[in-house]
Amino acid sequence: MSESRWVPGLRFGPEFDPEQYELLEFHHRGGEAEVWRAVRTGHNGRKELVAAKIMLERDPAEVRRWLGRWDDVSHNAHRLGVTDLVVPSFLLGPSPHRPGTPPGGALLGYQISPWVEGVPLHTWARGQRGGPPAVAEVLSRLCRIVDELHRKRWVHRDISPANVLVDGQGQVKLIDLTFLAPLDHTLTVAVFTPGHVPPEAEQVGGFPTTAKDLFAVGTLARILLLPDHGRLDHRLAAEQARAELLAAGYSEELARWACEPLAREPDRRPSPLGPWAARGRELLRAHRPVARTAGLAVLPDPTGRPLVVTGGADGTALAGPGHLGRRLPSGQGPSAVRELTAGWAGTQGELVVCAEDRGGTLWVGTAGGWWEAARGVNGLAGAAGSAGEMTVWTAAGGALRSYRWAPGRTLTGQEHPGCPADRVLAAEEERPGAWLLLVEHRERVLSWRPGASGRPLPVGPPGPLRAGALARTSAGTQAATLRPDGSVQLHTLGAAGAGTEIGDGEPSLGIAMVGHRGGPTLALAGAGGVRLRLPAGGASRRPRWWRPTLRPATRVALAMGDDWRLCLAAVVEGELQVWQEDAAYRWQAVELPEG
Repeated sequence: MSESRWVPGLRFGPEFDPEQYELLEFHHRGGEAEVWRAVRTGHNGRKELVAAKIMLERDPAEVRRWLGRWDDVSHNAHRLGVTDLVVPSFLLGPSPHRPGTPPGGALLGYQISPWVEGVPLHTWARGQRGGPPAVAEVLSRLCRIVDELHRKRWVHRDISPANVLVDGQGQVKLIDLTFLAPLDHTLTVAVFTPGHVPPEAEQVGGFPTTAKDLFAVGTLARILLLPDHGRLDHRLAAEQARAELLAAGYSEELARWACEPLAREPDRRPSPLGPWAARGRELLRAHRPVARTAGLAVLPDPTGRPLVVTGGADGTALAGPGHLGRRLPSGQGPSAVRELTAGWAGTQGELVVCAEDRGGTLWVGTAGGWWEAARGVNGLAGAAGSAGEMTVWTAAGGALRSYRWAPGRTLTGQEHPGCPADRVLAAEEERPGAWLLLVEHRERVLSWRPGASGRPLPVGPPGPLRAGALARTSAGTQAATLRPDGSVQLHTLGAAGAGTEIGDGEPSLGIAMVGHRGGPTLALAGAGGVRLRLPAGGASRRPRWWRPTLRPATRVALAMGDDWRLCLAAVVEGELQVWQEDAAYRWQAVELPEG
């Protein structure tokens, strides 16, 4: 109750009946108003639940101006007759006061609406259990309301999560018609709700457009699909949302669809919304949830045994022979992980796990426990460097950041100007303290060396990307890129062109790479299983391919131990599998101990 200036039990009403309504429960404060659940007692004794929006403006002249505007809104909304548009009524009365006491203070404006047994859209999205099909139905119902309003040449102008209520059956109501306006009348007030308005700003004296409502529906689609993510940057809305959706495991087609209403150019936003929502319904019904294991890292321990760190819907876990006697960081950590990296830090080889959760928070876990390092991040890459420090790279707010930790030191963060980044794809320490990064920015892949005088260099042609990898080789550091269509290209950094196509045309879902014995070794995961591309050896001058399994795989990780032996981990039909080279560099399956 500390967020409200009033308490339950107080009464309010029009001047001729100032105790007609009773405050029951404070809901939220937004803009210049508080919203309460209240009950109205009629003259016949019947009680009716209502939502009461109490304007906080104390200037009587301003209150009367608001009341006049609200009266117009109520009249017009009733005349429009749009289904599931909740139409309010309005009154002017004294401040809420205790029953039986004379009301005092200035008059306030009250917007009274029928009580809807629902929750704001963002609350529903976080708690819903119906999955993508339920999301599709809610979005379709919202689009129907907005389309009906637009067909009658009116716009809402303030569509936001708090103004869309969803009940337990997925029924949708659009509320708060304060700024409802016809398309052919000039604006007397501009509305700006952070995170839900398009790049083009409303202008007092200008005309409203349907494009603003379309953009807002796109921001709500993102909330429905990514309920734990932070605010959207309206300047780079489509780029940010697409990167987040892909990182969360949605397909390129679904991500592209979801971003259509967020287009920077207003005339490219879908109108009407109905056909767009219908396409989304089919895509969402066909969508298969991301595998329980979304993040994967493999680390040979000091004795050469593979330790596998996994992250997904259930948080983080350790597996493999190398995890015996080791434990994950204690305490409250990430509950749902979409990316992770891990390494051995310090001279004693302390395990450090860095994880990005589905809400875009970066967590760092050590023997001392978990702590939050940053919020609003996208993409994660790093390793324990030659100096024993664990360095992890990520992008936040379009900028590149690094975080370093070593035993006995605190976590230090740094922002690196000079290379814009929407997502970090890969990081490789080329020499002590000198890193090479692979980042994505506006559907371009860039390579960059922090601290160097050169500018970021493009890698391959522009276009959307699913994943990337880096590896040091005798010929220099090379990059691999995985496109949404499953194609994989190998690039020599600094060289022009699309790179060399590898993979024999078989689509891939995951990629990993490490520099090793004469060239890069690549691991690919896909519907056809796990494929390992080994450097040319013996009499052969062509790379060799080895398939440890033909069962469908989604994630893959690759690492090299101090003894030069490779370790390979993969998520195969939802289960973890591990392989390792023996002393003669022959691949062997690794038995995973239980527990």
